[in-house]
Amino acid sequence: MKKKTRLIVGISALGLVLAGGIGGGLYFTGDREVNAMLEEPWVEQVGNMTFSEDFSASAFSGKIEPEKHEKIYYEPDKGTIEEVFVQEGELIEEGTELFVYEPLDDSTLELEQLKMQLDMSYLQINQSDKKKKKLEKSLKEAQDEEEKELIQEELDQLQFDLRMSNLEAGQLQKQIANLEEEAGSTAVVSKSKGIVQSVNQDVIDGASLEQSPGAFIQIVSTGSYLIKSQINEFLLDSIEVDQKVKITKKVGGEEEWIGTIMEVGKLPVGDDQNDQMMDYYGESNPQSSNYPFTVLIEDHEGLEIGFHVNVEPISEEVGNQAPNVVRVMHDFVVFDEDIPYVWLVNEEEEATKQVVETGAEFEEDYTIEIVSGVTLEDYLVYPDESVTEGKKVAIYHDSFE
Repeated sequence: MKKKTRLIVGISALGLVLAGGIGGGLYFTGDREVNAMLEEPWVEQVGNMTFSEDFSASAFSGKIEPEKHEKIYYEPDKGTIEEVFVQEGELIEEGTELFVYEPLDDSTLELEQLKMQLDMSYLQINQSDKKKKKLEKSLKEAQDEEEKELIQEELDQLQFDLRMSNLEAGQLQKQIANLEEEAGSTAVVSKSKGIVQSVNQDVIDGASLEQSPGAFIQIVSTGSYLIKSQINEFLLDSIEVDQKVKITKKVGGEEEWIGTIMEVGKLPVGDDQNDQMMDYYGESNPQSSNYPFTVLIEDHEGLEIGFHVNVEPISEEVGNQAPNVVRVMHDFVVFDEDIPYVWLVNEEEEATKQVVETGAEFEEDYTIEIVSGVTLEDYLVYPDESVTEGKKVAIYHDSFE
């Protein structure tokens, strides 16, 4: 049985205070007129202010995506689809054979023609080489200078022709090797482990690329997940790479996941994408720019690709906070001639002035550390003008499973 204690009126006041949020985030204001509208003072437990998730600075919307997304496209020049070995929803390993091509007849004909050209080149090279040897012998035996000059010119031309023939033969060898490699690798394999997300049946049935554009087979990784989200420019300084975030489902539920910001974009997104960045109220700010950021989730059991989720940054100070540290909303502390005090609820449920010792202040959630004077179990009264020493206050208890 989990119990939570709160003041119903206090929650209403909190909602009014939150309405003063800036740029889509949830920020607290110091407007004491809010509680003047209430019939009773706002009472809040210290533990709720120290640990409550209601006081997070901001939250954003995002969508679960795979970390890796492999797309395999049909290449008509390699042939037609002879057989497909996988089906949608199947879990496969890296190197799994996906499908095999049936080579086109013209590719076989092209290979034969290239081999014939190579044979002709070899024959020409052999003939030229024999002729070269004869000319070199004639050059040595020639006595007349004019005769030697003519033989040398013919020999130079022959050597040039030989170099060209060898280059041509080399190019033919490469073309033949490439075609033979393609002919021997008609099978296409996966480059990563994952789940077969889709297989385009139209391609199997013989549809052309114009009739059925897009990937033939798509594979999504089963490792880490990503969340693509956006943040308003006014809140951009509140997140950074390697910062932890809390993730919850849009559809509700008590499950939570922890992710890590792996990238924050340097350029704003286009105006047509601004509506993807949502605060808790489902609103975006058309008067400012949004920047993309990506969250990595390694432990994602219970989340599925395509789920829409809330992404809530966790401040480093809150994440590293020691269990015995007490923090309250800044407006609950009154400074009387530099002596801080709070209105504490005593056992008779009366407001009583309690001097406290304060510590660090935290701008990201508008709280202040209380070093001594109150405990997590204590209740504090919001210090509006109606609160006086001994004033009766009401605490309402709400219990649930």
